[in-house]
Amino acid sequence: MFTRTINISSLEDAKAFVNVTSKYDDIRMRLRIDDYEVNAHSIVGVLSVTDSEKNPVFIADMPDDDEDLLNEIRPFLVEEKDS
Repeated sequence: MFTRTINISSLEDAKAFVNVTSKYDDIRMRLRIDDYEVNAHSIVGVLSVTDSEKNPVFIADMPDDDEDLLNEIRPFLVEEKDS
């Protein structure tokens, strides 16, 4: 399972993100903010989490090393800060 925080800050970002996730409709993907979870393949779902003050967490039922999907979602990933 792959889990990372993402940033979708505009309608254009949401459209681009769903265009990517739609290519992988065989992989279960969701976005979560606290207890609220939506389908990452759904533009309506994605838009419903973009107006939050928090960045959603992207969760995909895929191996961490799926390079094709990782390369396509990389622009949306939030940089992890070292503690």
